[in-house]
Amino acid sequence: MKKVLFILFVGIVFIKVNQKVFKEIIKKKPIIHLRFLSGLVTGLIVFLGFYQIGMQFEATKEISSSILKNSGLIVAVAGFAAQQTLNNIISGLMISVAKPFDIGERVHLVNSNITGIIEDITLRHTIIKAFDNQRIVIPNSVMNSEILQNSNFEDSVIGNYFELTISYESDLRKSIDLFREIISDHPSIITNDTYHPNVTVKDLSDTGIILKATIWTKDVGSNFRASSDIRIAIIERFKKEGIEIPYKTLKIV
Repeated sequence: MKKVLFILFVGIVFIKVNQKVFKEIIKKKPIIHLRFLSGLVTGLIVFLGFYQIGMQFEATKEISSSILKNSGLIVAVAGFAAQQTLNNIISGLMISVAKPFDIGERVHLVNSNITGIIEDITLRHTIIKAFDNQRIVIPNSVMNSEILQNSNFEDSVIGNYFELTISYESDLRKSIDLFREIISDHPSIITNDTYHPNVTVKDLSDTGIILKATIWTKDVGSNFRASSDIRIAIIERFKKEGIEIPYKTLKIV
């Protein structure tokens, strides 16, 4: 019994040390494969602990020894009794190696129509923080088979289409110049040879002329704020310059 208690004590110490070490490493560099590796090491410690405890009793000694020697039996038992769990662990391993996303990156799951920030990955699940602050827990097997849109993959710069309708009576050239100027003047907007606020005429609709531009910022959060600021500036400047933004009206006779 003393040996069993000693094994339990050592196992708990190893798990705590493993978690603390990985926690400190992840603080400095929150890479997704480190999160998964931490869980994998913890699982391995637990398995070896149960094996050592099993070896302390005559009733389980032979079983424990044969299971460790026959790795094929382990795979067969795991595959039969925990197919989905094993699938999630293998999928998590594939994700941590391939790294289609990392901690803190914004992703959109096309099939599931889920958008959020990657917060964590465990042996079984990937945790996504949605923009309403809710956590979405998704099995790794689902994440591994999903079609992903990663806004931060290799380049975190994001572009958001911005459309504006002006009336046919408004000065088109002046409207385009003002639209471009308002976008360019915002401090969060990226303007260079690759990213620039090019304004085009998208369409001629029933209500007016539709202008279109792309808002380029360093990340998603900046884009939301910049787009809001630009909308406010457009309303104020266009009203001052006599450029009409048409809206639908209902005439009752």
